[in-house]
Amino acid sequence: MPEENQNQKPIQAPEQADPKYKETLLLYNEQNGAVEAVSDLKQSGNQYKVTTTQPLTANKPAFYELRNSSAVAAFIKGFMSQENAKPFHFLKVAADKASEVTQSLLRLADNPKDPEGLKALYDHRVTSYQLEKVKFDTPDLKLQELKEMGIIVTPKELEAMKHGLPTTDLHDVTLKIGNIPVAGQFALHPYKDMNGDVQVGLTSALPRPEFEREEYRMMFSTSEKEQLLAGKTPDRLYELPNPHTGEKEWCFATLNPATNRLVTIPKNEVPDLRYFNGVRLDDTQQNELALGGRVFVEGCSMRGSDITYSGKVGFDVLSNEYKMTDYQFSRPYISPQLDKQLDERQRTALLSPEGLDCSKEKEHPILGKNGKALNCILRIDPRSNGVVYDFSQQRRQEQQEKQEQKAEKAQEQAPDQGQGQGRGRKR
Repeated sequence: MPEENQNQKPIQAPEQADPKYKETLLLYNEQNGAVEAVSDLKQSGNQYKVTTTQPLTANKPAFYELRNSSAVAAFIKGFMSQENAKPFHFLKVAADKASEVTQSLLRLADNPKDPEGLKALYDHRVTSYQLEKVKFDTPDLKLQELKEMGIIVTPKELEAMKHGLPTTDLHDVTLKIGNIPVAGQFALHPYKDMNGDVQVGLTSALPRPEFEREEYRMMFSTSEKEQLLAGKTPDRLYELPNPHTGEKEWCFATLNPATNRLVTIPKNEVPDLRYFNGVRLDDTQQNELALGGRVFVEGCSMRGSDITYSGKVGFDVLSNEYKMTDYQFSRPYISPQLDKQLDERQRTALLSPEGLDCSKEKEHPILGKNGKALNCILRIDPRSNGVVYDFSQQRRQEQQEKQEQKAEKAQEQAPDQGQGQGRGRKR
């Protein structure tokens, strides 16, 4: 790794950088384009009422503070079930950014397809489902205490902590055990103690995968160990001790690549899956999933398209949700993120057997998820009807360039070696 990258300071999450940081909610009416800041949420029986104020910086003290995601999720679910709630959207924003986001949303009143307005809507819109997945709210994560310890929490790391997911950032920390200082690298791990209070633990990194320890050696097969090393969740449950109580539980398990430690989620904390992307699972499929296995699900519908898809569904520990792999589409499918970059010629080339050679697209480059131009060949896999990224040609070119560079170096060194040998003979 280049030295300048090693010395780069991590980007601090604004929630930690500003002790007075708070999140609030905006209420956007898609029908008339109005945007208001939420100041209170009230429920009386089956009636849900939102009290609002103007989203002006001067009104910031009156903005609702989002501190309990599960309570807000329940309110939004109830509010949206009311007949007159269809045109409304809730948006989660930093209180300091409420006025700025509002100005972007107001552009949609003049142009419903305004890019800046749509970006603000999609980036900040929040649903009850999203809030239900938050296990730890920001105010409970002791960010200022961590800051005093010299631990800088990044935005990505904070998102993982809030959702109870394994974090992959390692922090250099010196702890005192008795009077002896002990230095090491630790990952952050929030959990609830026996009293239900949120604590943030420090998990040390291991030099070797934890499953190589004596107590685990007979538990995992060779293929399961390969899956663990790849960050995948094997297709069965394991009886493992709870790291906080020591009590054994049947769990889904994988390996955190940053710490080399096993990560477990008890089966009783994972809701039963009865539907996946609109498809009802039969009893056999539900029973297989309950045992930690994977099932083939077919006939899933795609929003705004007549394409259907199928694949294998199983639980994924690192994302704490059921996921589909080995996708099969009813006809050739290009994701919207990729399709919007293609012109007609490129789209036709991608759909052809030869595919689209991105290395030749200098005037209209195709960008990957990292924002850099792709150099691979994009084509449709006839078995899945999905797009595959073929880097084999790029690898061959890189290998050829390395061989040519080696040959050039060898030629440059040959005369010098000859001269050195000559001088040796002369002596």
